[in-house]
Amino acid sequence: MKTQTQFIKINPHRCKACWKCVDECPKRVIGKIRFLMHRHIKLVDREACIGCDKCIKACPHGVFSKVDIQKQ
Repeated sequence: MKTQTQFIKINPHRCKACWKCVDECPKRVIGKIRFLMHRHIKLVDREACIGCDKCIKACPHGVFSKVDIQKQ
């Protein structure tokens, strides 16, 4: 599973499936995994990410972090 866009990284293990980030993302980059006991977010359209950081601000569990562009 891809866990990074050009602007953000995700740690799906920290996700508590509150879906706040999914609702906030204006480009629908983030989707849901709902399979038996697996309930967390995933990146569904990494190239659509515009780096608005709304997901970072919306997440109360620290799932998202900014990508250090200087290291790329």
